[in-house]
Amino acid sequence: MAKRSNRVLVIGATGHAGQAIVRRALDSGRKVTAATRQADPAALRGLDVAIARIDGEFRSLDELAGGHDLLVDAAAYYTLDLCVPGSPQWRRQVDGAVRRTERVIDAARRHKIPLAFVSSYGTLPRPDFLPGPDAALWRRMVCPYYEAKVAMEQAIRAAASDGLRAVIVNPVAFVGPWQFRERWNFLELALSGRLPLIIDQAMSVIDVRDVAEAIDLALAREYFGRPIPLAGHNIRASDLVMRTARIGGVRTAPPLSVPGPLAAAGAYWLHMACTAVGMTPPDYLGLIAVTPELMPVERSPEQAALGVRIRPLEESLRDAVASYYGRPFS
Repeated sequence: MAKRSNRVLVIGATGHAGQAIVRRALDSGRKVTAATRQADPAALRGLDVAIARIDGEFRSLDELAGGHDLLVDAAAYYTLDLCVPGSPQWRRQVDGAVRRTERVIDAARRHKIPLAFVSSYGTLPRPDFLPGPDAALWRRMVCPYYEAKVAMEQAIRAAASDGLRAVIVNPVAFVGPWQFRERWNFLELALSGRLPLIIDQAMSVIDVRDVAEAIDLALAREYFGRPIPLAGHNIRASDLVMRTARIGGVRTAPPLSVPGPLAAAGAYWLHMACTAVGMTPPDYLGLIAVTPELMPVERSPEQAALGVRIRPLEESLRDAVASYYGRPFS
């Protein structure tokens, strides 16, 4: 069993998963350094965390990693721009993501410390039982997000096969507290009643705190180099919205349902039309296009073997709402 890390460097500490990882480490008595582009990140105020500035290319990461005994990469790759597969824009996004990941790998190797990498369920093969494989292939082709995430994970796995002690977790969509994303925040939309339309489909969600626990368990058991799929609760998107609103005390009508493939195709062509006439496409179009990729899945054998505790969905949503309103929760 691996020795517990006492000084942790977290990239993406202000994100949803990063918040859970930081707070779990602090609760267990570990020291945390947050590598961030922000000088005074609001999401970390009040926490006993050292702030270390880093640019978007992670150029100073090697220097920052010194003195730590665990590096966590929870920097979600949120670039959801739609573009023509193989185009210069496509390659810039994918190559940039891989370049940053290689700097993460180099820092972990140089300082001989384990690496925990938060990947995505979207990098795993699509289950055969799900409908629409052709539509799924098309969606993944027009959004470089998936190509980038796959390439990043492949780089980590290759390094692990060469001796890097790397834990890779592949969670489904996140729920739970500390969702501080400013734009297109699901909690804000659900609790404000400003969600008249929704791509209604079954999906799987997991509490970010359960993901943080899975990382600790995998590190302790030296579960290196293999993807660890992490699933939680299967629920329809419309039901998730209505349950969140109910917990938040918001009375709202159920949102109208839009078929996922239709919404994705419409978002793509609207994006292309904006680009053709020199307009900046709305940033939510990429989010609409990839939402149909969310899927219902069952918990994996790897997840069961680690013994990850999955919180009740009601608890996750209740704590998420409390966190959004700045209230204490257990």
